[in-house]
Parts: sequence; structure tokens; C-alpha cells
Amino acid sequence: MVARILALLAAVGLVAGAFAVRGMIDGDSGASGDGGLAAVWCDPLVGDACAAALPDSDVQAVEPGTALERLAGGETPPTVWVTAGNWPEVLAASGGGEDAPDFGDAVAVAATPLAVAATGDNLALLDAHCGDEVTWDCLAEAAGQDATELGGSASLRDFRLGHVTPPTSSGLATLEALAGTIPEGDEAPTRDDVTSQPYARLLDRIEPGDVFTGSTENAIDQFLTRPGEASVFVGPEAALAPKAGARGAELRPVSPTVDLVAQVAPLAGSDAPDDGAVDDFANRLGSQLTEAGWNDPSGATAGSPGLEAAILEALADR
Repeated sequence: MVARILALLAAVGLVAGAFAVRGMIDGDSGASGDGGLAAVWCDPLVGDACAAALPDSDVQAVEPGTALERLAGGETPPTVWVTAGNWPEVLAASGGGEDAPDFGDAVAVAATPLAVAATGDNLALLDAHCGDEVTWDCLAEAAGQDATELGGSASLRDFRLGHVTPPTSSGLATLEALAGTIPEGDEAPTRDDVTSQPYARLLDRIEPGDVFTGSTENAIDQFLTRPGEASVFVGPEAALAPKAGARGAELRPVSPTVDLVAQVAPLAGSDAPDDGAVDDFANRLGSQLTEAGWNDPSGATAGSPGLEAAILEALADR
């Protein structure tokens, strides 16, 4: 499985080297001073908060898909891996590779739900079609349909569901949420669902809206400055909310709630960092994210690592 996932990561251009947020830019190795937190990899979605929480350490912003590739390839792991989602467990569930490291129990520090943003006539179309509650079923049903079939004007063309290209954290969470529309009733999706023809057809329908690449933050900027690229955009509420209002966009929650959970996973084994240092960092990171609009992670709905690994594998096979 892992070989196909890594091929996908290479295909979407996420296997380039990470960029340093702090430390490596000014030559500071950060090898001391934070209880063994000498090297920290952070999802770019929380990169600024990581840098603020650990100003004297080597903090790198690494897209999770890039991290997955590097770790499976045997690169020296970070002492702490901060992700928005269960990526260390996805690494393990994907087979990882014989040189892949093990990480200890992750500490959840903050969470933000996925939301959908839209402007103008597309916002009116979304509200008219989905009613008082926007659901993943509603979005999946609308994807790829002509706007006139949804009650909108012909000028809106087809309904294009914008999202970030996986395997960014928000992109993978979005595809996992849409996988939940495949089973009948309230059953949770399985590996068979993400390899099914209905799911493949759903991916075909959302691909015309899949025009956003790079980081989640950059994709949000692209959508808000070029709203004609997609009818609506699915992304993390904490990242969308500060920017949406200035561009005339409004957010709608999507039901059932799907959360991105920011978590701190320490390296396991003999190179594991000090527990107290990890806890202290986790507390500071949680405070930074709370100030940035993230929520308490208690009760957040985390994704399924096995299912997410299966989704990455299915994408690699397309």
C-alpha cells in the first residue's frame, strides 16, 4: 500500500523539501533548551502557532503528505510531529515502510470543523438546494450538476465543489467526509466503500472543482480572490473565518461535523523527548491555536487512520 501512496504524493508535487519556519532560517539548530524538542515538524495549517510556541527550536512546516513520504523513506524523524489529523497513525496503517519510525500517544490540543464557504449567487444556490442544514450528502449530490438542475441560473454553470488537493490535512479530511455519503443509512464507510464505483464516480464529479493546490491557506486565498474557480469551498473553519468576511463570503457548517484535530505526537523509543517538555509545548500550542480561533478538542470527531490510508491508496490507483 505504502508504495502506491508515495507515488500519489510525488504525482501531486508534495514530496519537495519542507521549509523552515524558525531556527533553520537563521542557522539555529535548536538542539538545546526545550527538553529534547530539537526538531519539530508541523502541519503548515498550524505552522505559525508552532513557531510561536517553540521560538527557540528547529520548527519546520511540513505538509503531512510530504512528511509521510520522508518518514517512509527512512529520513531522520522529528522528535515531535504536529499534525492536523491522525497522520502518525495513517503512516502506521499504510504499512509505513520498514524504516518508518514509531510515534507515541498523541496529545490533542485543539480542533476546528470543516465548513463550506460561498459568495453571492452561489451562496444563494447552496442555501436553496441544501435548505437550513448543509450536509455532506447534499454537497455530494450537488457536485457536478448543472446549476439549473439545483434551482439556480444557467450563468452559474455546474456546481463545482472546491477543496484542497490531498494529501493536505484538510483535503484528506474532506474526502473522508465525502466517503461517508457512500454507505446506506448511518453506517460508517469502510475500505470497500472507498474502492467502490460510487465513490470513484463521486471523485470524478468533484475533480472539476479541484483546482486548488499548495497549502490550505493559499487555496483559501485563491478561492476568495477568484471565486469563479469553484462554486463553494470546503476548508477548516478557523482558517476560513478570518478571511471570508473581508471578501464577502459566508460560512455554513456541514453536518455531520468533521473536525481537524491538531495533535502533538512525540517520537517513541530511545530518542523520545522528555514528557514534561512535550506537555508544556502542547499546552502552549493549544493556547496559540485557541487565540487563532480553534476550539477545545474535547468531543471532537477525529478521522479513521485506516480509512484515510485506504483513501490515499485509492487515489494513487486512479
